[in-house]
Amino acid sequence: MRIAHISDFHLRHHLPGTSLVAKRQSRRMPALLRQAIAQINARQPDLLAITGDLVDYPLHALDDPATIAQGDQDLLLIRGIIDEATCPVAYLYGNHDHPAGYRTLFADQHSDRPIGDYRLLTFLDDEVRDNTAERLDASRQLFDAALTDTDPRPQIHLQHYMIFPEHNEGYPHNYREAKDLQEAIAASRKVRLSLSGHFHHGADLQLQDGAWYATARAFCEAPHPFRIYDLDGASAKQNEHYIEPSPESE
Repeated sequence: MRIAHISDFHLRHHLPGTSLVAKRQSRRMPALLRQAIAQINARQPDLLAITGDLVDYPLHALDDPATIAQGDQDLLLIRGIIDEATCPVAYLYGNHDHPAGYRTLFADQHSDRPIGDYRLLTFLDDEVRDNTAERLDASRQLFDAALTDTDPRPQIHLQHYMIFPEHNEGYPHNYREAKDLQEAIAASRKVRLSLSGHFHHGADLQLQDGAWYATARAFCEAPHPFRIYDLDGASAKQNEHYIEPSPESE
């Protein structure tokens, strides 16, 4: 099983301006995404995972009708670019997206579906208070049921926020109940791979209590990385690729 992973575009095209964080190159995203999809297609993955922050909504105007309309246009732009992918795609929203717009424009996304011999589960979670995410209601019910049912297929979990390892310096990147989620995953022995976004520095693929965890670095920031993971039984490996030269290569 080969999985491409890309995250945190913070795109603005119809939305005016750019991210308040200068290194997030919001207005370059359409062109860079097209290049990324071409490179991803060349590597022939079985799945493309996109783990949130598709656009960069001005959070102070999140419920402004004009802003919502512009954001929806940007989501459609992203959808059109990603539709060039030659493999199945799983999308998530993040804390800089508008959940209602996502649910309308990506209504065909299923939270529980087969990918080859694996079971793919996507979790749409939100920041609840103090900018900290929690897995609640239908999302938590899906999580608990998947870890305890009789389906024997190994699972791949996708979410925007981090479960493991802990990276809450400067901003809460992990779930409030991250330790509880990680312990439930470990006890189930069902989850082969758990992928996240949100933490722009990323976290490399690592094995913890029988499950592999990884967090993609932000695509909106140079050198605009995406990752390829190869799963083979209980083993996994990661390769990171760049649209622009890596700082280490200069």
